[in-house]
Amino acid sequence: MRCLFGLALAALAAGCGPQPPAGPAAPVAPAAQALASYAGPAFLENLTARPDGGVLFTNYTGMAVELLPPGGPARTFAALDVHPVSIIPLDDGYLVAAHATPFTAGPGFIGSGVLVTLDANGNVTGAAVTASRAGFLNGMVALPDGGVLIADSVKAQILRFDPDSRALDVWYADPELAPQETPAFRPGANGLKLRDGALIVSSSAKTALYSLAIGADGKPAGTLTKIVGDLPGTDDFAVLPEGGFIVATHGDRIVLVAPDGAVATLTDDPRILGSTAVGLVGEGAARRAIILGTGGFSEGGKADAVVLSVPAP
Repeated sequence: MRCLFGLALAALAAGCGPQPPAGPAAPVAPAAQALASYAGPAFLENLTARPDGGVLFTNYTGMAVELLPPGGPARTFAALDVHPVSIIPLDDGYLVAAHATPFTAGPGFIGSGVLVTLDANGNVTGAAVTASRAGFLNGMVALPDGGVLIADSVKAQILRFDPDSRALDVWYADPELAPQETPAFRPGANGLKLRDGALIVSSSAKTALYSLAIGADGKPAGTLTKIVGDLPGTDDFAVLPEGGFIVATHGDRIVLVAPDGAVATLTDDPRILGSTAVGLVGEGAARRAIILGTGGFSEGGKADAVVLSVPAP
């Protein structure tokens, strides 16, 4: 969730003067295939791929977790009484980070976070855990020790949740993960993933990806290090097994970050305006990136929210 209010888009001026001879045409980004859509205004926020090739994704405004089985069509997996932000697999079910009060209500949503557990069939299990000490629950990732790290997008911190004790504590804090307050609000720490024993964090405010080593004791080790910055935007992202990342920009571009930091456009299909998340399904030549678009919801757009698929490198 990159932006809660309006964002200005800067125009780039093209240079003039003599032009060099035309070279080979740049490769054309593959067209995205629509898998599901929700009448706007609607906000789809986060997703997780299932072993069977299906995808679960959060419908924030619809107060539901949706399921897109292999081959579709999409259907509601879990109806909730809160607004789900992110979802990850947990034991035999799922953990959902949510807001009891939607961000559309204004600053009053801050501190309304809750954690909800679902079984494998989408049924809510147990009482929700109130996360009032958190400001803005966002992306999550499960640790090998069974704990869960959760990005807090307004308090410049990463929280750790223990599913057994149900305790929620501050795991790491750094001013670099703070939000941008002006001229328009943009969350700080947003998406979380693991790669080679390190935590990868996206910051919407900094439009960057960072790495933080995790020690053998499961605690932060070392300092937060920027991997790549100056992206066109940064929301959630996917880690490529071969190295590099696919990043949702909250605009109408999905970008590919190569292992050496080079940035290229994976797709710029206008239907993904307000792109919030990207995940991978399939392997080899059949691998695809599943993308959530919001129709520009956070910027006041009312186009349909969509789930799209595009071939992944």
